[in-house]
Amino acid sequence: MRSIFVACVVLLGCAKQEPVQDPLDYLRIGVDPREEASAIIEDLRRHGYTIGRRIEEPGYVAFDAASGPDSTVRIVTTRGPSLALQVPDVRWPERLWVKLAPDPRPDFDRDGRRDVVVAIREPGRTCLAWVQVNVDGFISEVFGSNPEWGDAPCVVEVDPNWPRLVLEVSVPGVAPDARVRVPVRARARSWTLDDSPSAVEHWDGQMKQREQALQQAKERGDALSSGRLESELDWLEQLRKAKEPVLEPAGDGEEAG
Repeated sequence: MRSIFVACVVLLGCAKQEPVQDPLDYLRIGVDPREEASAIIEDLRRHGYTIGRRIEEPGYVAFDAASGPDSTVRIVTTRGPSLALQVPDVRWPERLWVKLAPDPRPDFDRDGRRDVVVAIREPGRTCLAWVQVNVDGFISEVFGSNPEWGDAPCVVEVDPNWPRLVLEVSVPGVAPDARVRVPVRARARSWTLDDSPSAVEHWDGQMKQREQALQQAKERGDALSSGRLESELDWLEQLRKAKEPVLEPAGDGEEAG
């Protein structure tokens, strides 16, 4: 009996001890964006939504969905659901629908991950909201408008190859339908008027088009249109001569070439 007991002690002493499990090994930081997005999509489907476009990048998933007059854009990052745009929204009654804008998409900070461009439809125009997701899962707008350059700012075009865009603004103090379009580009961390040859052509084209329309309006005695066109021409001339930044990027951006 003693020999059996000794043998058991020897065997227990030679057995490999299992390491103590660290409780931190079970701690999971953040979520899997794909799994979280799939769960949200299934919930939206149960509520009658049709899922549209879906974008997957390292660290985030973006998708849009619609159900009758309701539409939404969602972005899920490693931090969980991080952006939800919904139409209708009482804060912006002018919005008609929202969805992901088509490719190609820009990469403002050149981190190898394409940014997200959201299309927001308003009466008579579609505005683009440009957002990026950093490596920590935080979302930020690439830029914000400067109110000194006009009312109701709306980005109507984004160049995905370089940080360039076309910004439409309403002329202050005039009817809302008095609007002009301003070409801008990124320089270091500020956005300034685009003075490239293609932008000069844009300026000249807008001026010429309005001058012709103004002459026609005067010939037919249309005082309302004449006043609007004169206001737009004056505002274009003022913006064209301006030197201050039009937009300021919300995050760190690379200098555009």
